[in-house]
Amino acid sequence: MLVPVRSIRRRVWCVAALALALPGAVAWAQDFPTRSITLVVPYPPGSATDILARLLAPKLSESTKQNVIVENRGGASTNLGTEHVARAAPDGYTVLIQAPNIATNDFAFKNLRWKRDDFAPVSVLVRWSNVLLAGPSAPVRDFKQLAAASKANPAGYNYGSPGVGSLSHLAIEILKQRGHMTIQHVSFTGPGPMMTSLLGGHIQYGATNPANFMSHIREGKHRLTPLAVLGSQREPALPDVPTLAELGITGLESYGWLGVLVPARTPPPVVARLNAEFLKALRAPDVQERLKASFLEPWGSTPEEFGRFIESEHKKWGDAARAAGIQPE
Repeated sequence: MLVPVRSIRRRVWCVAALALALPGAVAWAQDFPTRSITLVVPYPPGSATDILARLLAPKLSESTKQNVIVENRGGASTNLGTEHVARAAPDGYTVLIQAPNIATNDFAFKNLRWKRDDFAPVSVLVRWSNVLLAGPSAPVRDFKQLAAASKANPAGYNYGSPGVGSLSHLAIEILKQRGHMTIQHVSFTGPGPMMTSLLGGHIQYGATNPANFMSHIREGKHRLTPLAVLGSQREPALPDVPTLAELGITGLESYGWLGVLVPARTPPPVVARLNAEFLKALRAPDVQERLKASFLEPWGSTPEEFGRFIESEHKKWGDAARAAGIQPE
């Protein structure tokens, strides 16, 4: 079970202490890190993943006394960056900050060049709500009206997602398969390109998290209209936007999250050190404030808890995708 980051400090240091008791672990702990660490973000700049990486990097650098570099390797629904880290040396110097794609891409894509076993979990970091939005070109600006209108005119409505296999994509496709709407999917290479297309009127609707769209509402442009939170809990930044559960659609929770992974066979003491460093950075008061301003809820876990969580997410979304008839592309 994952818990807020403030609740796991003691357990994390216990895990680190156990790892340091392993043969040869003292040398690993003393030596790591001795050079720059690269945080690989498998999305273009400006995404929630990128924001989080650039927020944590200075804290990690200060704590480890080493440069921490953020490297964007976006494309193919995170597969390019993920494959890069899977093939990296298992030494803790190449780190992946990944979204739920680590748990969902293998049933969204036929020929992946990486697998979950290529990675060692370090920690989950944050989670967020996903929201269905109407853009400037949307002909309908109410969820129930959209559901009815799209079923009456199946070819007349479209929506964008940050990529095939993203939770936003899967949630809307499941809504479609359950008969709640009929709407065409348009895939993008990340939330940034999707938002550009949505704001430009090239697509009618989009599904993503508040960090990617709130500025366009707060600045008073009123170019976007949130229709529904894709889950059962309201988003604090959008108190008047109903949830799917409130709209009568239960059993679908599309909360996004970000976590840290390293290549498999990375020594446990190095994993433990990275776990402790990331959670320390996450606890910093200024980081907490920035996360709140970015609509990200700080969470945390031990490596073992994160591993179990990934497997539970894989089963949950895999079962849902198969029940909805979603086929790998």
